Amino acid sequence: MTTVLFMFDDGSFGALSQMTTEGNYADPADTLRESLQINATFMTQAKQGFTEVIVRNPRTGDERTLEIPRLSLIAARCRL
Repeated sequence: MTTVLFMFDDGSFGALSQMTTEGNYADPADTLRESLQINATFMTQAKQGFTEVIVRNPRTGDERTLEIPRLSLIAARCRL
């Protein structure tokens, strides 16, 4: 295991703390670990040309399409 020290401004640390609480994570490190895994998954998909994320409310069936700007940049770079 490697130890890493992160420095956060107040706003970013507040957002991390809120994500940790709302996500019921054990600690901020778990929050960051899962966030990195999710980001890596999205990046892998973007490299294959997938740039939109569709989320569905299973109770109502409503769907929303999320556009994550970074995914379009990655997809464009991979098309070169």
